[in-house]
Amino acid sequence: MEQLRTLAALADGGTMAAAATELGYTPGAVSQQMTALAAAAGRPLLVRVGRRVELTDDGQLLLAGAREVLAADERARSALAAPRADRRAVVTLGVFGSAASAGFGPTTALLRERAPWVDVRAVEVDVERALEAVVPGPGRSPLDVSLGLDHPDSPSPPVAGVAVVPLLEEQYAVVGAVGSLPTGTEALRAALNEADWVLPPLDTAFGRAARTACARAGVAPLVRHTVTDTAVSLALAESGAGLTLATPLMLALRPTRCDTAPVPDPSGGAQRRVVALVRATAAQREAVRLVLDALHDTFSRLRP
Repeated sequence: MEQLRTLAALADGGTMAAAATELGYTPGAVSQQMTALAAAAGRPLLVRVGRRVELTDDGQLLLAGAREVLAADERARSALAAPRADRRAVVTLGVFGSAASAGFGPTTALLRERAPWVDVRAVEVDVERALEAVVPGPGRSPLDVSLGLDHPDSPSPPVAGVAVVPLLEEQYAVVGAVGSLPTGTEALRAALNEADWVLPPLDTAFGRAARTACARAGVAPLVRHTVTDTAVSLALAESGAGLTLATPLMLALRPTRCDTAPVPDPSGGAQRRVVALVRATAAQREAVRLVLDALHDTFSRLRP
């Protein structure tokens, strides 16, 4: 940067002495800076004309880029020197349907009160790829934070450098058309074994977790409809096409007149956890930590 500043001062002043006076250097220091810059560029940058110097064509080309770099440096310094209220820090947040509908609005409202300089920008992610969204990869820029799901019945392997921050634990419930779910554990279990089901495919974490939960409850679901989208699953269940599993956040995503019942699981109920995934390096940013705090406080209000 100092060599580029020296080049610009020399172009403006025309002599080593003028550039030295502007920068507070000696003429010898200016000469050394230009010798080092020419060596780095690999070609001559200056031509002496008596006591003055002029830039070569390569020097002129480098000068144009140098002025852009110096202007950007000045803008960055001015931004850092501005009061906190005048700064903006962008944090990208990966979201998916049910968590976004319940958590994004309250989280941004909290941040407007606590840290209005933090600008949260939502990016929709496939919940199955939430972990991938925060990890750098070829051709993509990672998000700072992503909301994701952790299924104890279908756990994801840990990834080095990525922290998993628990936000909310939910119980699964059986969801069916009005009148389709009898009372009593044994009667309900029998009905679940006889009914058609609407479940995600087996190659998804939810699909595997749902089938494991059913097996633990003594149910072998007859999957007639394979659906990933929560709203579609609830619509089919409401129409009587089959039973499905859902959590309170999932049910809030689409108003429904369905009946619900706890999964008849002797271990206490199938669960899923809403989590925040964040790279360890991103978590060192103050703005990212404030977003994580706001997410934690938002989802803590949703806990039963």
